[in-house]
Amino acid sequence: MANLSGYRPESGEQVDWHNQDQYLSLLTGLPSHLSLFSAKKAPISRLALDKKLTALTPQHRSLLEDIEGILQWGYLSPQIKHDWHNSLPISVIKQVLNTISDPALNQLVRDKLDFRTLVGALRHRYQEPSLPLSGDWTVSRFKQSIENNWQEPYFRLEHARPWLIEAKQLMDDDEPLLLEKLLLQVAWQHLSRSHPGLPVTSGGETFSFYAVVVYVLKWDIIERWSRYNAEQASQRFQQLIDSSISGLPEDFHGEF
Repeated sequence: MANLSGYRPESGEQVDWHNQDQYLSLLTGLPSHLSLFSAKKAPISRLALDKKLTALTPQHRSLLEDIEGILQWGYLSPQIKHDWHNSLPISVIKQVLNTISDPALNQLVRDKLDFRTLVGALRHRYQEPSLPLSGDWTVSRFKQSIENNWQEPYFRLEHARPWLIEAKQLMDDDEPLLLEKLLLQVAWQHLSRSHPGLPVTSGGETFSFYAVVVYVLKWDIIERWSRYNAEQASQRFQQLIDSSISGLPEDFHGEF
């Protein structure tokens, strides 16, 4: 295990991947996520969420922290300068993936890594078009295609990932807010397809550790959007103040 959280399981301790109702009480006690852009803030604070998550077994709690750790938006190699401050060694990401023996959860995490790889590659090429990525810079099924098709606008992956077309256009048009909104929407929709309707309330759904992971990753997306919205509002307010002040006479010393 990568052990990002510092927890070390006892010898012989096993993760229960197959108990579909293991966290029924935990999940039914969590507030439902609204649609992404209708929520002004996450439905529960991180402090309160972490308190709820103490219901997880120690190994599940440790693994959830590891998953969140490698799925941060800046997980890519330091070769991508934009994400230098948040990078993790590729070996750590591989260790975490090797820890996840549940096929469905392992695939979910790999899908998220694919998504971040494509976003990171687009941003790197936008900033450094003459410096193609190479070497051990990510963990993704799309790594080879990106490297082999660096000059292709969508790395020849637009059929597999149609959102690349709009994302590149927004990047070229210098529309950071719309780009952020698109990327968060794509990530949200993927999680919704993976496990619709959390917390789980009707037949066919499960209350497993997988469902907990999906809930927390959705929480991360809502939190990111609400924080981005707050930052944008603050910037707009400051710009309004600056533009107002800039129109005043130089010798004006009055108070508002």
